[in-house]
This record gives sequence, structure tokens and C-alpha cells, in this order.
Amino acid sequence: MTGSATIRRLAAIAFLITVLSTKSTHSKHTNVVLVGATGDLAKKYLWQGFFDLYQAEHAKGNTFSFYGGGRNNVEAGGPILQEIVTESRKCSTEIDSCIQQRENFVEMVKYHRLKSEDDYGELCRTIEVNLKQSELEESGRIFYLSVPPFAYPSISANIHKFCRPKEAGAWLRVVVEKPFGHDLQSAEELVESLSEFFSEEELYRVDHYLGKQAVEEILPFRRGNWDLEAMWNTEHVERVEIVMKETIDVKGRLSFFDSYGIIRDVLQNHLTEILTLVAMDAPQRGNLSDFQLKKLDLYSHIQPLTSEGSLIGQYEEYNDQWQDELQKEDKDISQTATFAAVVFTINNDRWKDVPFVVTAGKKLDERVGYVKVVFRKLLDDENCIKRACPHNQVIFHIGHGKLKVPAVLVSKGLPKPVVPMGWVEYEPPADMEIFDLPASAYHVYTPEVVRDAYSSIIESVYHGQSDRFVSSPHLLESWRIWTPLLKELEGKEPKKYPGGKEDSTLQYVLVDDKLYFLSDLLVDQNDAFAFSASSTPGSLNLATLPSVFRGQRLVSGDSDKVITQLANDIKEIALQTLQRKDHFHIAFSGGKSPLKLLNYLVLESERMGFPWKQTLIWFVDERCVPHSDERSNFYFVEKNLLRYLNIPLYNINPMPVGGAYEECDVNGADRYHSKISNILDGAFDYVLLGVGSDGHTASLFPGSPALQEREKYVTLADATGDAEVKQRMTLTFTSINKSRNVGVLILGTGKHGVVQKLQDGGVDVESLPITGVKPEQGSMTWYIDHQALFGQE
Repeated sequence: MTGSATIRRLAAIAFLITVLSTKSTHSKHTNVVLVGATGDLAKKYLWQGFFDLYQAEHAKGNTFSFYGGGRNNVEAGGPILQEIVTESRKCSTEIDSCIQQRENFVEMVKYHRLKSEDDYGELCRTIEVNLKQSELEESGRIFYLSVPPFAYPSISANIHKFCRPKEAGAWLRVVVEKPFGHDLQSAEELVESLSEFFSEEELYRVDHYLGKQAVEEILPFRRGNWDLEAMWNTEHVERVEIVMKETIDVKGRLSFFDSYGIIRDVLQNHLTEILTLVAMDAPQRGNLSDFQLKKLDLYSHIQPLTSEGSLIGQYEEYNDQWQDELQKEDKDISQTATFAAVVFTINNDRWKDVPFVVTAGKKLDERVGYVKVVFRKLLDDENCIKRACPHNQVIFHIGHGKLKVPAVLVSKGLPKPVVPMGWVEYEPPADMEIFDLPASAYHVYTPEVVRDAYSSIIESVYHGQSDRFVSSPHLLESWRIWTPLLKELEGKEPKKYPGGKEDSTLQYVLVDDKLYFLSDLLVDQNDAFAFSASSTPGSLNLATLPSVFRGQRLVSGDSDKVITQLANDIKEIALQTLQRKDHFHIAFSGGKSPLKLLNYLVLESERMGFPWKQTLIWFVDERCVPHSDERSNFYFVEKNLLRYLNIPLYNINPMPVGGAYEECDVNGADRYHSKISNILDGAFDYVLLGVGSDGHTASLFPGSPALQEREKYVTLADATGDAEVKQRMTLTFTSINKSRNVGVLILGTGKHGVVQKLQDGGVDVESLPITGVKPEQGSMTWYIDHQALFGQE
């Protein structure tokens, strides 16, 4: 008898002894084959996962046979496998029963060479013989393929040919690891090749992030907290961030990584799968068909990913490591990204206008993974307007970071959640900050027992929980979304970054569904005031435009978005005003900035349902020229708005400037003051202001005596600089600050300089008259487009 034959005979005897010692009359037996049994993944995670499964099911009387397969012969591979299984299996507690189970488990694991077709035939004949001799009822077989995808077709053919269970009712489950293709075409080819041998129900594509406890909790959390689920939509959610950051580089695995890059390695699979759990309509519990349909429905509403909504980077040492490890020449350059951030937009009723930002990278400032659902601030809450309250958030903390463990965090400003089953309330250290807020700002929950993701994945395979895995339709839809972007990014040079805790190179900002590196966007680094981000030096976090500017509400975006929001705000205020009185009084400014607003109102008034017949038009300021003069603010507003409206003439109240010889009627200001006082008691319902590049507003110019007027609502003033018409009539701060609503419109790169001066929040009325606008009882909103905010075309 040969040495290998002797080993196989002894192995069969040991198998029978071990199985018979644990056999129950009601037990079900599962055969587990791990292909690639001595590889890194198997050593680090898979054997521990199978041991955890064995422990859990042993108590229920269920039995297993474990076979480890590799390309070495039994004499070489057997001892290696025994060493791996012996040394790397851990008990959660060193109690006698676990120690005994660990010894039994080690005895049960048998090595087989799986290199050729004959090897698979021999293994599966051995399985059948053992089943027959032990008189066990087989429930099913698990084949876990911990090998590269190029090996799947041949292994699958052998499993299909030799290893299908012969017992009626016994199932077959074949588990495969990513990558599941390189693009849509290769994924389709892989799906087709596997479908030749296995049905969809028999295939389990692993995304181990779906086995992480915080990720597993997303759907149960949503189902269990209907008050929060009712807020899980565009009306309440401002944005969603899904992040996986690592501090390590990719040295040692460059052969694989350089072919795939961070997007294929992390974003296309892990982070996209997590996104679906957050964004899909919550499926019925345990209804696989409902889960699959709702996931596909979500994919169908994801808008095409764009290069403008994407950022890529590469840590500075990558190219040297790549040249050294893959023996490239000095002239060779790799443009493989080690960092990426991408914006998803979902065009459905639930998520319209809510950006989902997915981010991942190597050699970053910290190791952490999380999902952050950020809720909108309540702009009718005065404290929130003044920055006194942070955004409410729900955070699924996947791992690492300051907490070190999986956790669910819910801001205390939100409804208190139900404690998830198997989780407990956790009180972090009092001095701990989580995402720049004290830990005390959150309700925090952690699992009673922290489990490795692969233990959860293996348990799900055993129980046939296929919703924890990636189906063929979902895989192809994901690649259909990602492939066009990957092609678009080919050849694009990634931004270099040194990496590490103090590196802020990759600080990035979300602006209207587009992403920018902050350092590239800002003309002047002092402009960083425009963004809200982590206060931690060097921290890489998503920066976003704040909702306030100088302590008041801010609306920003491209000029079209700003104008649209301004027009709608004015309409809403008008309708609210008309609920309590007969007329809505608005004062318009002149200048170039309001032109886009006036044009919008002409085109959209009917659709908007603007109540022009109940609206009285006033003017913020006027040049001392006849109203028929093209330089007149009245002429400007009449030409671009009033002539197109069905509005009574007596609703229009121009300033009585007179205008002879470009000088105002000396009594005109008093008459306008009296009219405002008698009709409005000085309080306009809405005043629309602009800001000049010198900081003036209305016709209140730097250094003008008119700045000191405190009694009158209207006064005369002189323009400064090279103004063609010097003398003006203008509302004073007394009138403006008595108004119920004030909007300040600032458009264009030409105004970037004055926006910079306004950023510190200080008040200098003599130099920057706009800083004197502070409504006494009313509200104020800044409408600033990105060109003015950032200084770029």
C-alpha cells in the first residue's frame, strides 16, 4: 500500500470515529469543501468562520465534514493545513467545551489535492463513501472557492460533473469571492460561464462587507424604527456619506491592485452594496423576491455617474512601489487610483436631490468605515440658523475608528431608536469625540458579541440566506452603472497625495452633485470659510457648503439654481403674507444682479402662481434721472418685468426723483418716506438687495453721510467712484432693517472679492455698508452663486 493510500485510509477511519461520536438521530450532515484551503484568506478568516459555524450547529446536533483542497499533494499540503487549522482557530472564551470542540474540529478537517479532474472525482467519491458508511442524512454541500476568478470555470465544471449530492433534497451551494469581473462585459462572461454549471439559487457571491454587523443592521434598523424611516427621504435627508478609509498602502499586492484600482476593488462592490441597503425601499422581512425587486428598482433610478462627480488620487509612493514590485522601468508610469470619491444621484421620489457620496482610499488619515445619513437643519429654528445646532445624523459605524467596534449612532435630536436585537446601549468615554461632536450627542448601540464578517457570511451560506449575497442581475446592474465612468476615467491623471494623518491634500467638497478637491477649487486658500468640514487638522472628510453665511441662511449653487430658489422663496413669502393681509409689498434693487431674477419671473410667473395683482412694487434706490432714462432703475425693472405682468398701475410705486439735470427733487425723499410710513408703517414684506464690489448696498456707499441716517426711511446720497450718475435716492438702514424679509443677491466672479471681505462676519459699515443690514425682527437670506463664492468661472 502506498503512503498516500495509507493516509487516505487513516483519514477515513478518523472521520468515522469523529462523526459517529457526535451523531444524533435527528442530525443533518453538511459536507464543506474549501478550495484554496491554505491561502491567506482561508488562514485569516475562513477556517475561523467554519469553526464558528461548527460550534453553533454542534449544539443543535448537526454534523459536518470539512475538506480542505489545494494544489499540493497530500504529503505536502496536509501538514500545512493541519498547522493552519490548529494555530488559527480561536475560542471566544477559553472554556472546556470550546477547547474540546476545537480539538474535534481540527481532527475533522481533511486535506485533499484538488488539481485535476481526477482529484475532484476522488474527493467526491470519498464523500459518498463516508456518507454511506456513517449512515448520515446529507442536508447539502458547500464548496467555497477561495481562488482567483480565472479558476472558477474549470473548478465549476468538476464540481458539476463529480460532486453534486446524490441524495434527494440535498442542496449544493457554491461560494465565490470577488472580483466578479473587470467591467460589464467581463462580468457578463463570468456570469454566463458559471450559469453553465449552477443555477442562480446555487451560487453565492460573497461581498464580505454585507457580513459586517453594522451593515447587517441597516435594514433591520430601518424596519424597527418607523419614525426614523418616515424621515428617510429627500424632505429630511441632506446627504448620505459611505466611507471606507485605510491607513495601509498596497505594497505586496500590487500585481492585483494595479489591474483593478480602488474603484473596482472597493466602490463598485462593497460601497455600492451598502448604498443599496440605505437607499432601497425597505423590503418585507424574509421576502427574498421583494428584496431582489426593490434592489433592482433602485438600480434603475440611479443616474449615470460622471467624471465631474468623481475624484481620484494616488499616494506618492505608489509608482515607486509599482516599479519595484512589478519590475517596471523608471519611465513607466501607473495611473491606477488609490483614492476615489464618487457622487450618486437617485432620481426617484424618495431620494431626488439627495447626493450619496461614496469614498474609499489607501494610506489615508485613519482606518475607519461608516455610513452617515445627514439630516437637514431646521431653518425655521433660530438656533440652527445661528450655527448653534449641528446636523442630526444616523451613523452605521462599520468598524475601527475611535470606537473600534461596530456601532449604530443616532443623534439625540432625532427620535430615540429601538435597541436592535442582539445589541446593547453603550456609553463611550466622556471625553471622546465622534465626527467632531461629543459622544454624548448620540445614542450609541454596539453588538453584545462582536463577530467577524466571514463568520456571518459562512453562517448565511449554511442557512441559505441568499439576500446576503450578490445575485447575477444585481451584479450586472452594478457594472452597468460603473463601467461608463471607469472608461471615462481611463488615462485621467490622479491627484498625488503624501498620505498620513497630517495630509489634507485630498480634502474635497460637494458642490451641486460635483466634487472638487478643495485645494483646486479655491483661488485663495483663505476662502476655506465657505465650507463646513472636520475641524481635525489633516482629516479627510467631505466638506460641504454650509447653510449659513454671516450667521444667516445661505442659498448657493450655480446662478440658475440660486435664482430659482430666490424666486420660489419670494413667492412663498408672498403667499404667506397674503394669508394675514390684503397686499404683499416688495422693494426691488437696480443693477445687473437682479436681471436674471426678473427674466425668470417673467417666464415662470404663471407656472409659479405668483400673486402679482396683490403685490405692490417699491424700489430700494434710484438714480436721479427721469424714469424714461435707460439709466433709471425704474426703467430697468419696467423693461424687464413690469410690462409683461398683469399688474395694476397703482400697485407700482417708483421713487419720485424728478431727475432734472441729474439732480433729485429735494422733497422727493420726504414724500417717499411718508408714503412708506403711512402705507407700511415702514416695514416692507420683502426687500431685495444687491452688493457692489465696493461693499455698497442700495445706494448706501462707503463713507457716505447717508450711512448715519437713523430717522428717515429714505434719503438722498451720492455715489462714489466713477459712477455716471452721482446723486441717488435710497432706502436707509432704518427702513431696510425694519423689513420682515431681506434677500441679498450676489452673482458672478466680479463679486468674489467683496464676498471674501464679508467672510469673517465682522461689521464695518463705513467700509462695507452691506454689513449694516441686520433686520431687527425679520429674517435675512444670502443668495450667492458659486462664481461669487469661489471666484472661478
